[in-house]
Amino acid sequence: MNFGYFDEQRKEYVITNPKTPTSWVNYLGTSDYCLIISNNASGYSFYKSPKLGRVTRFRFNSIPMDRPGRYVYLKDEKTNDFWSISWQPVGKPLDKFLSICRHGLGYTTFESKYNSITSSLKIFVPVDKPLEIWEVKIKNDSNEKKEFSVFTYTEFCLWNSMLDMMDFQYILYTCRMGYNKEDEIIDYSIKLWSPYEPKAFFTCTNKKIESFDTDRDVFVGPYNSESNPEAIKNGKCFGSIAIGGNPCAATQVKIDLQPGQEEYLVFLLGIGNAYEEGREYKKMFASIDSVEKEFEKVQEYWKERLNKFECKTQDEKMNLMLNIWNQYQCHTTFNWSRSASFIEAGGRDGLGFRDSSQDILGVVHSIPQEVRRRLIELLKAQLSEGYAMHHFQPLTMSQGKHNIPPRERIYSDDHLWLLIAVPAYIKETGDFSILDEIVEYADSGSASVYDHLKQALEFSWNNRGKHGLLLGLAADWNDCINLKDGGESTWSTQLYYKALSEFIELAEYIGKTEDAEKYKAYREEIKKAMDEYTWDGEWFVRGYLASGKKLGSKESEQSKIFLNSQSWAVFSGAFLDEKGKTAMDSVKKYLATEHGCVKNWPAYVDYIIEVGAITSFPPGLKENAAIFCHANTWVIIAEALLGRGEYAFEYYMSFLPANKNEIAEIYTAEPYVYSQFITGKEHPYYFGRARNPWLTGTATWAFTAATQYILGVRPHYKGLIIDPCIPSCWDGFEVERVFRGRKLSIKVSNPDHISKGVKKILVNGKEIVGNLIPVELLDEKNVVEVVMGK
Repeated sequence: MNFGYFDEQRKEYVITNPKTPTSWVNYLGTSDYCLIISNNASGYSFYKSPKLGRVTRFRFNSIPMDRPGRYVYLKDEKTNDFWSISWQPVGKPLDKFLSICRHGLGYTTFESKYNSITSSLKIFVPVDKPLEIWEVKIKNDSNEKKEFSVFTYTEFCLWNSMLDMMDFQYILYTCRMGYNKEDEIIDYSIKLWSPYEPKAFFTCTNKKIESFDTDRDVFVGPYNSESNPEAIKNGKCFGSIAIGGNPCAATQVKIDLQPGQEEYLVFLLGIGNAYEEGREYKKMFASIDSVEKEFEKVQEYWKERLNKFECKTQDEKMNLMLNIWNQYQCHTTFNWSRSASFIEAGGRDGLGFRDSSQDILGVVHSIPQEVRRRLIELLKAQLSEGYAMHHFQPLTMSQGKHNIPPRERIYSDDHLWLLIAVPAYIKETGDFSILDEIVEYADSGSASVYDHLKQALEFSWNNRGKHGLLLGLAADWNDCINLKDGGESTWSTQLYYKALSEFIELAEYIGKTEDAEKYKAYREEIKKAMDEYTWDGEWFVRGYLASGKKLGSKESEQSKIFLNSQSWAVFSGAFLDEKGKTAMDSVKKYLATEHGCVKNWPAYVDYIIEVGAITSFPPGLKENAAIFCHANTWVIIAEALLGRGEYAFEYYMSFLPANKNEIAEIYTAEPYVYSQFITGKEHPYYFGRARNPWLTGTATWAFTAATQYILGVRPHYKGLIIDPCIPSCWDGFEVERVFRGRKLSIKVSNPDHISKGVKKILVNGKEIVGNLIPVELLDEKNVVEVVMGK
């Protein structure tokens, strides 16, 4: 069954049944202010930091789910009946209550109809202002006059999200609520041990506030909940001022509606003082026109970001994801990293080094200047020895506060992602000047970006084990494989091989031949070690344990084959040969399912201390034989590099969220964004169930795999490569892409119905040699005709 549908024209996902299996959310906001909102209006917002700037409260992993949020209640003054515009929290019977939620790009709208009253609530965050706007419309479709009280409610968090959840003996005695009577604005402030001590406000901009509450316990009442607040039953708020306790922003506005009449209300929740910023913003958004103009800016913001790439293939679900939702998720993940979701409570805010290094790949074509700034932030979190801080907070680092990891918490892969990220930026932009920029290290000293890259390579070279493979250290990309005390990671070694190749290509291109030759020798040595110690006959081992036993081998006692060491054998460029093909055949044989490839097989059933935390999960969950979607994207790339277009596309579709819309009761997560993992085939009950949506590296790599390897349009230092690997049944496809300020309209035809191979390319009517379009041949607008063939 499904719970909604894609509205391609409006770029929305429309939820028609609010009883979704899990909360289906949207992210609103673009810079400092972020709002996460579910299809039932629950969720929370934060300012700059989800840990230290939490504005509103959300109860994680709670019963009932989806509490609290941003609620607008309507009460019929004649009948005393009341409901919420969103289905929850009141939860009227759905046979009498029509509920629709529209998640759009930068906004969410709730539409309802009950007792001949049509109402809507649209919530969005302006592009450049730290606030959220609630736009309410109420229409009387009956034949009689109606008198209503409109109540609003949201619950404030006490800024520090961790203290708010854990330290009630302290945190519940810190809030200072107030009310600006002259301007009718609720004022919220608090003093904490925090570098962020902002104030917040809440108001209605265009109607008189009849009553208010700022104390949650007064508004809701003892033994009540958000579904039946005492103030609404009472008919008005109590005027409570919370000094300590649980702060909230609750208001009452009265409206009368003649038959057919519609009323429009605007509420603001924002950062600032009620007597200063609150007063200013209330005046700014007093008119309908001013709110609509602000909303138009949000729409233009997303239009500008999504119009740098658009495709038209023979698969509508692929088009939906690549043109709208996959890109939207890439930008969301770039903005907020991994710390703020309905899964991550926000206590670990800031940037994951490896995460953010990868996240740039999905947005560099769209926002290159922002990517450049992010790269510099990342480089500042690298240490002079070459490794990187696994997780860091740029806001506190700018104040000189560095959380330098101890040696036992160094990851073997973090720093190497710089060798993927920086070349990707330069290939997209042609901006080689970044290599000369001097950036300080996190501990001491500074160096050019180019030397930062060299230092990353040197650290890995100096941290190899007895087989010549990279030490696994605290972990590699798979956080739960912990090969300490001399254990070696095949996958990190494959990433190192890829990083060396990227650096060699870059060094040669800029004339650093001596460096290129040096690292070619490194690469040759690494290839020799992989040839000798990682091939297991049908696949590549995952590594070596500290005891010397193989990990992910036919000889292993439990799990015998791992996904990453097969896909990266090919993706790294080390094994584009029969070994690579055989390894990928083993993926198909042992790991592939209808929902994607499991991460390892068979699942671990017993805990093994020298393997690590992966063995603590039940079979089919998280790291232990689940379908880790991030890892599945590299399978697509590997098959495309091998020229096996059917397999590449089959794998792409197997975990595509839009492909799960019809089986949403099984998939359970949002069918418009990628999840971290899908429960694997060895789980006894929930095979095919997705978990941890939105903030995952799957987004950027799924976009990269589809656009650069299936469609095959990828940047190079010299220009743009066209190298598709598609299902042979396709007649072709079209791509509109902006590259270095030039627009390309690319039309690919496949008359011979092959999967890979380009026979001819015409650029503005002139045939070129090969499949790389030199940037100097491009005009401001370009027509590119590509004919596939052998």
